[in-house]
Amino acid sequence: MSSSKAPMLALQMPQLFEKMRSNDSDLRSMALIDLHKDLLRVTGPATGSSLSSSQSTSSRKADVFYTDELVEKELTTAVLKLLGDPIAEVKNMSVSCIGAMVRRTRPVYMNQIINDLLNGAGNSDKENQENEGKRDIACLALKAAVQEMPSEGQPAAQAVENIVNKVYPILTKPSPDPQLASELLQILADIYIRFSHIVTTSETLQGTSINALIRILSSSKLSIRRRAIPALGALVSTNPALFDGVKPKITEGLAAGGDTAKVWSAVVASLARGQSAARVGALLNEGRVVDLILDQAEDPEDVETTEGALMALEVLVLRCPTEIGPSVTKITNLALELVKYDPNFVQLDDDDVEMDEDDDDEDDEFDEDPYSDDDDISWKVRRSAAKLLYALVGTRNELLSEFYKNTSPILVSRMDEREESVRLEILSAFGALLKQTATAQQAELASGGRNKRKRTDEIEDDSEPEDSVTSALQATLPQVLRAVLKQLNSKSIATKQECFDILRLLSEVIAGGLEADSAQICSASVSALKSVDTATTSSLAISALSFLTVYFRSHPSRAYAKYLKDLVPAIIRCMKDKLQRINFEAFNAASALAQSIRPLGSASPIKSDLTGPVKTLFAATSDVMGDTTVDAEVREKALETLGNILVHEGDALTGTYEKSLPLITARLGNESTAITAVTVIGRIAESPLCKGNTVDKWLLEVLPEVVTVLRRSRRSTGKNTEYNCLSAILGRIGAKLPAATADSMIGELSPFLAQPTTIQTVGLILGKQPKARASVTALLPKVYEVIKTPMAANAHQVEALTTFFSAYVAGDPDSATQLVPQLVDNLGKSAKIPDAVQGGTGIYSTTARVIGAIVQTSPRNAAGVLALFQKTIKAAKAPEAEIYLALLCVGEIGRIADLSADAKLFSKVTSFFSNGSEEVRSAAAFAAGNLAVGSQTVFLPALVDLIGSEKSPASRLLLLHALKEVILHLPSARLELLADSLWKPLLADESGGKGGEDLGDDGVRNVKAACIGKLTTTAPAKFLPQLQKLLRSGARNRAIVAAAVRYTFIDTSSSYDELIAPLIVEFLSLMHDENLVVRRLSLASLNAAIQNKPHLVNDRLATLQPLLFQETVVKPELQRSVMMGPFKIIEDDGLENRKTAYETMYTLLATCFNKIDLPTFTDRVMAALSDVNEIKVLGLMLLLRLGQLAPNSVIPRLDEVAEAVQGIMKDMEVKEDTIKQDLERKEEMQRSTLRTVVPLYRMSTAQQAPNFHAFVAQLLSQNQWKDYKEYQA
Repeated sequence: MSSSKAPMLALQMPQLFEKMRSNDSDLRSMALIDLHKDLLRVTGPATGSSLSSSQSTSSRKADVFYTDELVEKELTTAVLKLLGDPIAEVKNMSVSCIGAMVRRTRPVYMNQIINDLLNGAGNSDKENQENEGKRDIACLALKAAVQEMPSEGQPAAQAVENIVNKVYPILTKPSPDPQLASELLQILADIYIRFSHIVTTSETLQGTSINALIRILSSSKLSIRRRAIPALGALVSTNPALFDGVKPKITEGLAAGGDTAKVWSAVVASLARGQSAARVGALLNEGRVVDLILDQAEDPEDVETTEGALMALEVLVLRCPTEIGPSVTKITNLALELVKYDPNFVQLDDDDVEMDEDDDDEDDEFDEDPYSDDDDISWKVRRSAAKLLYALVGTRNELLSEFYKNTSPILVSRMDEREESVRLEILSAFGALLKQTATAQQAELASGGRNKRKRTDEIEDDSEPEDSVTSALQATLPQVLRAVLKQLNSKSIATKQECFDILRLLSEVIAGGLEADSAQICSASVSALKSVDTATTSSLAISALSFLTVYFRSHPSRAYAKYLKDLVPAIIRCMKDKLQRINFEAFNAASALAQSIRPLGSASPIKSDLTGPVKTLFAATSDVMGDTTVDAEVREKALETLGNILVHEGDALTGTYEKSLPLITARLGNESTAITAVTVIGRIAESPLCKGNTVDKWLLEVLPEVVTVLRRSRRSTGKNTEYNCLSAILGRIGAKLPAATADSMIGELSPFLAQPTTIQTVGLILGKQPKARASVTALLPKVYEVIKTPMAANAHQVEALTTFFSAYVAGDPDSATQLVPQLVDNLGKSAKIPDAVQGGTGIYSTTARVIGAIVQTSPRNAAGVLALFQKTIKAAKAPEAEIYLALLCVGEIGRIADLSADAKLFSKVTSFFSNGSEEVRSAAAFAAGNLAVGSQTVFLPALVDLIGSEKSPASRLLLLHALKEVILHLPSARLELLADSLWKPLLADESGGKGGEDLGDDGVRNVKAACIGKLTTTAPAKFLPQLQKLLRSGARNRAIVAAAVRYTFIDTSSSYDELIAPLIVEFLSLMHDENLVVRRLSLASLNAAIQNKPHLVNDRLATLQPLLFQETVVKPELQRSVMMGPFKIIEDDGLENRKTAYETMYTLLATCFNKIDLPTFTDRVMAALSDVNEIKVLGLMLLLRLGQLAPNSVIPRLDEVAEAVQGIMKDMEVKEDTIKQDLERKEEMQRSTLRTVVPLYRMSTAQQAPNFHAFVAQLLSQNQWKDYKEYQA
């Protein structure tokens, strides 16, 4: 702030002071308003939160003040005096002025303000009402000063010390005023949070604070003690070492019973909510705390004490899940008992979950006769118990089966709770149970359908069937539906909304099951959609439409057919609603209805009673599409729905084609809807129900327009949508494609030949219209240019090129003799193989693959093509690049044809093992292996003999690579016959590896592991016992086994599952091996098992997870300091193991979520955020995915996340040795952080994670990160 602004403020002072001293209260008020505006102009706008205030004020310069010293002295005195003004408006403006003044005040006047306010707050004259008012206003002003004064510098430290030392004597007086104590304790809590860095560095302040707070908590009035709890929580959270002083008091206080126990249970909850959760968890492990809190809930008639105990238990369940584990059963039983506690109402027995059917058509009792006994507060106990159950269900996924046995019946029986707040919590808890079930089902689906496989006795004995949870839900479904449907008749919109959410989850989890109650369900849905006038009823309509979408998808048409006369008009009404979200949900429901009436693949005609609703829905959708006054996004959604109706019921809508198909065509001309229109056109082209000359003619008409959309598309993606549509149309119209249209399309596509799908599409056009061959031939030079690009080595591009040339040669097999020389010449006449800077060897391998495809399509020309490359191989002085290409091509041809007629070919190929070029040697190994694949009787035995006799390690490695080609490409039946002869050379030199830690060459081990893994899956009964035996040999063999097991899991065949299942734990226990590399290889094997065969691992995770989690721990013994020039860096040998372990944990979330030890898993994810950057990135990915799957485990710990990632989001300090790459890496790390924290910010509330929300809100307010405000994960 420039100094010129200070005199500007001073010039106004004479007139201002005169107004301040005026007897007219309006003038005094106006003076303060003017002063406040001017102060804000000089000192900056008010901050929005304590966090942002801290960050903004800390950067202010301490030597820049808001006016000159003389004026400041007089102004400070005048404003402080006006705090005692009799007019409330004047006093309030004085408080605002003080908050602005302290931002840039001199230390002497800061002390004056603080001292004056403390003196005013400490006035204990209760009989003088005027003094009491001054005391209250002094507290408000002091709070404003604490929130606005700079957080850095000596004045701030003095002010904090002054406040702490003067406030606590006021609070520890024999009988402090409760209201005053409450205000002062809140101020202290703000200080401990905002000025934590000052308190942390002062042992005196810490000692004064903790001793005084403990004294207050032990002796003051109950109301004051409660107010002291947040202050203690803030103090201990920012100064964790103080917890040791509080710990004995916790146990003593809980054991004391009465109000003291009530207070200390709240202290435990407060500490657990903050950064002391780990220390509270350690205290729980010591024994008595949980039991003492449980004891407080023994007498539910003491509502306040019981509620406090339940709230404390809820916090412990969420924040200390591992340590609370042994007590979960007792806590669950308590919550189940108390959720039924209703002394003034008939209480049901545990097993009595049946509802009186006679009451089904009646309104709820709480609707007919609202409960109005103000003296009954037992609902607080029930509400807290329901919240506790919600926390338990949301965090203990391993107890899901138990929850269905003991918790579900009670929740169902209590759904008719008369107090709405309790009822909503109960419905939420049951909804959480269904969400956990859905997540478990998704994990089961990802695991590949374990229950559909044949299982051995060992697998079956390990655990009960996975579908037991769903079976338990289905067994209680009638009672659940009866209870939920009864609540749908409630007058409470919130209750009905929760009920629709539960019905939606039920439909998802059990894939139907609501058919018997369709009448009541459809009636309630129609009722919910009738009136959409307010935000509340809009939310209800959205929930009802979301439910209908799932309901239609999961039920046959017979369930709802007779109710469509009411449902369809209600859905159509919502399509035209003014709220866009309702429009979207209505179109989703309409699409689901169309898909349900006749699923894809169904050949049966539409029933007559369904034709009318379909046509009505289609007509309404067409109307919305044709209405230019409707939002573009809504019309795009209508287009999607129109496509769904046509694809599923097109044969019933033939009369509408003339009107509806042009509507779709029109959308191609709009850039924002073109992609959706292309998708719809492609689906119509694939649909057997949209048939007839009208459709075929229309497809021919839009075909050029689809190509135009592709050409003008600005998307940077591969444009697969357009190409899929083109392929579908070409597949539909076949030979009807006019030659002129084909030539035109090829011309339009030619600029995009660099994309794989373009080349494939051109090949498809040629296959459909042979007359386009001339146009395709003209494109060959451009295709050759594509082959020379670095992207040609991409797997998708290679596949596209081989498909294209196969289609080209299929039209004229003899063209192979011209194409092959052209492909060879396309590479140029370079003598040396290009290095990575020049593009690498990818173009050579791609060319060889293409030549192999040409020979396979035109086998009669194989001999001539082979002769071309044999000549190069046998030449005395051929260029290195030509030899490299020739070897690759010989390998490609040798794999598909038996070349043993040339007996010397194999030996000539292997002679290149001694070539000076590494690329040539690798190509020779590739060729030798593939020659052996094509000639299993001549070249394969020769290869095996060479492996056994070769003494050179380098040549032996090449021979192993050749053997790998054989094993990977031989048919399984043939490989099984040769397995014994191939197994022996793979382990021939490993027999001496009994002792020592020499693991041998990594390259050799990896090749052997791939071969051994493939052979093991081919003959598992023979080779698994041999691998098992190697587990007890030296480290080299253990490393080979650990790596080989990974390849057995990569093979997705289930033929050997029964044999490997009993050995999995033994193999994967190598994660506990003494050798670091063996552990890492075993971690990779576990990752492969979880990804490809989770059904084998699921039931063994209890044993394997601790080994996995152990590898995520930073091990100091594996770290060492290394000098790099003048710098000392830390080399961490355990880093690769931690990376592999965290990658495995991410895979675990996708396939085995229902078996994860969530508390420990969450702890390790949080630990990753404090590791090195490579681990932090994985930790952020894990945190986001875990938050999506188990929000109740992540949301309570978001404040910890804020603390962990604050360092990441700080701008990097640029030094002399800072390079551009460092800044780029830092910025990418920050972007990764935002991609994680923004979605978590949206799925939580400020009340659940205040520090996290303040942190993310402050980030998003910065121009640098404002684009992430709308980021969606």
